[in-house]
Amino acid sequence: MRKHYIGIDVLRGLGIFSVISLHTAFYYFDGIFDLDLNDPPLIITIIGFLLMFAGLFAMISGFVHTLQAYRKIKEKNFSLKDTLKYSVIAGLYILVIAYFYFLVTGPGIILFNTNSYDNSILVELIKNGRLIFPSQERILYIDSLVMIGSNIILVSLITILGFKLVKDDNKRSLYLYIAGVIILVISIFRIPLFDTYLRARNDSNYFVVLILNWFVNKNNPVLPFLAFALFGGWLATLIMNGDVKKTRLYTITSGVLFIIIGLFIYVTAEETMLERRIDYTWFGIVVFQIGLFKLMILGFLKIYDKKYSQQDINIVSRFLYRFGIAGLTIFFIEQLFSSSLKEIMLLFNSDLYLSIPTSISIGVVLAFIWGLLLIVWSKYNYKYGIEYFYTRIMRKYGGSEKESKLEE
Repeated sequence: MRKHYIGIDVLRGLGIFSVISLHTAFYYFDGIFDLDLNDPPLIITIIGFLLMFAGLFAMISGFVHTLQAYRKIKEKNFSLKDTLKYSVIAGLYILVIAYFYFLVTGPGIILFNTNSYDNSILVELIKNGRLIFPSQERILYIDSLVMIGSNIILVSLITILGFKLVKDDNKRSLYLYIAGVIILVISIFRIPLFDTYLRARNDSNYFVVLILNWFVNKNNPVLPFLAFALFGGWLATLIMNGDVKKTRLYTITSGVLFIIIGLFIYVTAEETMLERRIDYTWFGIVVFQIGLFKLMILGFLKIYDKKYSQQDINIVSRFLYRFGIAGLTIFFIEQLFSSSLKEIMLLFNSDLYLSIPTSISIGVVLAFIWGLLLIVWSKYNYKYGIEYFYTRIMRKYGGSEKESKLEE
């Protein structure tokens, strides 16, 4: 059984590179509050759609952690209890990083109703010279890292339950697919539940708020992002079962079907994508993205499935691969750097106004600079980054395949 797949790391790296670029672009753009969300420029619509790609990371995470669970059970003879313990520790580590990131160093939440940003502690200090306590909105917000941490635990729990209930590997693959479909269908109820959640917030009914928060709150809750992770786990089991033709047939058929259904829901619903409403437009996008991400993962695995070392791939792929290996550390600090740079630019020109093309250009350049720093850092095995400390902690619980990637 393969330890890891280069294509997954390159795809993850491409995603992180894109998010870093778009984070900078979106938060540098000075005309953000002047946008007509009912008739936005095409480039804004595209950026808004791409910023909704957290599901790709959910699906990749589900793929990777299902693969790890299978290896520990089948090759390393871990008990189901020890395998679950490993996943819980891994998920909790990511959750600690996630909350520290979003409260202390993460990007601002755009508040269109007040034409302002709800910033993290250090970003607010950099931009406005104020030391603040995080808002309730930031504390309750479910960002992509919170989603990944919770998914690691939940997918592993569902996978291990599958080992207890289903003995045949092929049927266990079907079990994960059905679980993904069930969570996706249940996610429709996020639409009315989100309104219930908001009313509870307004009424200070924190019992209901705490019950519903991880399931329905913005931006990346369990419903529907657990479904993305389960479909990633399903893909991993198909590949591990070893039937290449069946894997491609099932993935392509399922991917295309989800894309068609998602598009149908989207075009028959009201256009509210940029408003980030939780409605049928949102659900159509979710279904479409599940299909798209299945095909993207299959495509990258096909391109890289014969590559067993990052040294075998071309220079562009290696550039992205490094983001896939150690990009979480860059993701963690990039907003501090971007915010500081923006303030320095304002010192030289207080009337500075950055258009969206200029903002995108700056975002791509900064992401490229981070990539160059990763090249240098790789020579020191990415020491003392978030990934480095993760591998040190996980040594106590059976080790992580990421450790060998950091040392390649």
